[in-house]
Amino acid sequence: MTVSADRRLRHGLIPLVLLLAGTAPAALAQGSNAPIPLVPPSLGGPAPDAAAPRDPQGPAPMTAPAPLGPETATTPASPAMGAPAADRRVPSGLEVEELRPVSQEAAGTLGPDNGGLSADLWGATPRPEVERLLADLPARLASPALRAAARRLLLTAGTLPAGEGTRNLAALRLQKLAGLGDVAGTAAMLDVAPDALEDEEAAAAWMALTYLAGDSAAACGRVGELLGRFNHAIWQKYQIVCQVQAGDADTALLGIDMLRELGDKDDTFFRLAEIAASGQKPPVKGLSEPTPPQLALILASGRPLPADLKPLGPAEAAAIARTAAVPAAQRAAAAERALRLGSLETAGLQTLLEGLEPGDARTLPAAARKPTPLIRLQLLKAALAEPSPSLKGGLVKAAVQAADPALLAGAYGSLLAEEVRSLPVNVGYAVIAPHAARLLLLQDRLAEAQPWIELARADARAGKDEGAWGRLWPLAAAYGLVQEREVDQGAWVAGLASGGGDAAAARDKADGVLLVLSALTGTALPDAAIDAGPKPQGVGVAEALSILATSGGDGGPAQASPLDVQAAVAALKAAGLEDVARRVAVEAMAGRLGA
Repeated sequence: MTVSADRRLRHGLIPLVLLLAGTAPAALAQGSNAPIPLVPPSLGGPAPDAAAPRDPQGPAPMTAPAPLGPETATTPASPAMGAPAADRRVPSGLEVEELRPVSQEAAGTLGPDNGGLSADLWGATPRPEVERLLADLPARLASPALRAAARRLLLTAGTLPAGEGTRNLAALRLQKLAGLGDVAGTAAMLDVAPDALEDEEAAAAWMALTYLAGDSAAACGRVGELLGRFNHAIWQKYQIVCQVQAGDADTALLGIDMLRELGDKDDTFFRLAEIAASGQKPPVKGLSEPTPPQLALILASGRPLPADLKPLGPAEAAAIARTAAVPAAQRAAAAERALRLGSLETAGLQTLLEGLEPGDARTLPAAARKPTPLIRLQLLKAALAEPSPSLKGGLVKAAVQAADPALLAGAYGSLLAEEVRSLPVNVGYAVIAPHAARLLLLQDRLAEAQPWIELARADARAGKDEGAWGRLWPLAAAYGLVQEREVDQGAWVAGLASGGGDAAAARDKADGVLLVLSALTGTALPDAAIDAGPKPQGVGVAEALSILATSGGDGGPAQASPLDVQAAVAALKAAGLEDVARRVAVEAMAGRLGA
C-alpha cells in the first residue's frame, strides 16, 4: 500500500486525530473579539464620541482595487439594542463602544440548525493556516461524500479566525464553490456576501461557472461592471465572448484589436474570436486544453469541439454534456466526467438521457463487461425504460457492475436506486441482491438496503455468489448491518482472489478494507500518530484536512491510501462528523473491493 505520509504530516492530520480523539480544543482567546459591553437604557450618561464620518465620495480613483478586508467602519447602536440616550450620563467605570456591522467575510447560509458546522468551526487555528487549507481544497473531487463535506464547510457561517489575512474569506469560499461547479452553492454564497465579487480571483471563478452553466444573461450582464473594476485582459475576453453571442461582430473585432495593441499574446483566443465573428463554424482543432474564456467562445460560436479534449474541470465538463450538438461519444465522456465531479445533477442527467439514442437492451449487459461512458449511459437509460421487472433487474445489475463508487454514489446511482425500488425482494432476484444492496448503501439509503443485504447473506450461506457477498459485507458492516465477527476471514480473502486473482493482492486488498473499517469501529490510531503533539483545532479544520487527505487525485477515497482514509475517518468521527466519516469509508472500501 502506498502511504502519503508527507501529505498527512504537512497538513497535520495525525496530530488532529490525536487531539479530537482525546483532547478538548482550547477556548478561543477573547482579545479584541471580546463581547462589547452595552449600557442598558436605564443608565444615564452622554453618548460616546462618534467615529469620524467617511468621505461620501470615497477614496480617490485607483488603477487597481484596494485589498479587501473586514469592514472597519462603525455605525451608531440602535436604541432597541440598548444604546445609551444622548442626554444621559454613563456611570464611571463602564466602557461603551459602538456596534460594528457583521463582516460579510463570516457570512454563510448554513449553521448548526440547518446542516452546517458550528460557528467556531476554525477553533484557535490562525487565519493564515485557515486560508491555506481553503486554498488547497481541490476543485476535482470525485466523491459525493467529499463534495458534500466541502460544500458544508464553505457555506457555514462562522467566527472569523484570529490573525491577519491576505484574502477575503467570503471571496475565497465563493471561488472554491465555483471551482467545484456548485451553481446553487455559489449563488447562495453570493446572496449573503455580494462584496466577494470585489476579489478578482473569486469574480473570475464566478464568471467562468456562470457562463459555462448556461446563464449567459447573468454573466454578460455583469461583465461590464467587472471589466471596469479590474485590469486583467480576461474581462475584455469575456466581453468579446458576450459580443459574439449577441451577434455584435464589429465590436468584438474592435476588442480583439485593442487587446493586441495592449500586448496580449493569446493568439488562440484571437483566432477563435475572429472566426466566430465572421460567422464561420469549422471544427476546432489542435486545442486539447482550452481556457475557460476559450471554451466559452467556442460554445458561443456553435463550433464543433476539439476531438482530443483532455480531462476537464467540473464546470467545463458539465457545459459540454449539456450541449446537444456534441457527438454522442464525446458528450457521454464529458457527462461521465461531470457526474464523477458532481457538476451534472439528476435533472441534467435525465435531460441528457432523453436525447440519447437507446442501445439494445438485450446486448447491453454483455457489452458492459468492457464499458465505455456511452455504454454506461445507454445501460442506465435502458434500465429506466424497461417495463419487465426481470429484465430491469439484469440491466440494473449490469449498470452497477459497470460503474465505480463515484458514479454509484452520485446522480447516476440515484436514478438507478429509484429503479431498484420497483423490484421485488425475493429469492427470484437473489442474483442481483448484493449489487442492489451495494448501490443503496453508496446512496446512503439504509432502510431500502437492509432487505437486499439479508437476501444476499442468505444466498451466500447457501454457497451461492460468495464473491459478491465478500464485496458487500464490509460496506454493510460500516453501517452496523453486518458484524465482522460473523465473517470467515480466510474464506473471504480466498473469495477475493477467486477468478484468477493473485492471493497476495487479495490479502493486501483485504488489509486495506479492514484498516478503513477499523476507523469506524474505534480501534487504535496509526503508530505514526504517537508523540505528535495536539494543537487547538476546530471541526472545520478536521473536515478540510480530511478532504485533502482522501481526495485521491481525481479518484476520491476509492483511490486514496487506506492509511490516509483511516486517519481521516478517525478524525471526522472524533470531531462529531460521523455522517461524513461513514460515507468516506464506504466509498473507499467499495473502490478497493470492486464490483
